[in-house]
Amino acid sequence: MNHLLYRIALVVTVIALMSGCVPQKEVVYFQGDIPALAQTDSFRLQIFEGDILSINVFTTHTEAYPYLAVPADRPAGDTRSLYERGYIVRDSGIVTLPLIGNIALDGLTLNDASKKIEGTFKNYFDDPIVTVKKLNFKVTVLGEVNKPGLYTVMNERATLPEVLGMAGDLTQLADRTNLRLIRSENGASNAFTIDLTNGSSLTAEVYYVHPDDVVYVSPTRKRALQNTSPSIIVFTSILTTVAVLITAFVAVTR
Repeated sequence: MNHLLYRIALVVTVIALMSGCVPQKEVVYFQGDIPALAQTDSFRLQIFEGDILSINVFTTHTEAYPYLAVPADRPAGDTRSLYERGYIVRDSGIVTLPLIGNIALDGLTLNDASKKIEGTFKNYFDDPIVTVKKLNFKVTVLGEVNKPGLYTVMNERATLPEVLGMAGDLTQLADRTNLRLIRSENGASNAFTIDLTNGSSLTAEVYYVHPDDVVYVSPTRKRALQNTSPSIIVFTSILTTVAVLITAFVAVTR
């Protein structure tokens, strides 16, 4: 009887320990070859309806236009946020700017938008310099990451590994083979499944994140076992204690 109880306790203990073990191949990122990202596949940030833009206009002729010598992002005494000072791209893709009025920017890259605005300002003064930035480049990271939340990308381009790094990397209970990327852009929605343990999953389409992307990291099945593990440990302890007591009782009564 006591030998049977010992064996049962041993089996339960082994199962409990094995439930916490994760094979190395399930946690190592980007195994195998990573496809080369062609230059033509590189992500370029584009302007769409509803975007909020920071548009600054300067000139090299500061003596003739002194009011264009100070960056609009840092005017003296202006405590408004960039969003409050930004220009909204209306439903028609039009942005209204001082002096030049309406200009269509929908679908343009930030560089092309800068060139187009510069060309229009040349009708009013020489050598305009225009910078265009997108202020609403945000990505949401949810699920099994250490710091889920909404993150602002302070760059024209960000990669999926960078965004996961901003979220504190994946937890130990994350399913690295089942990451979901949900993309809503210009009225269209798409969903991608990414296996982070497989380097070939990093195609240009998912490697570069887009504004308003949602990254969801699924949990592994071990997440469910995590909640039951304490009860297993308690059961194992009780079973072991009973086995020890029975053994001691048998030894005394012999």
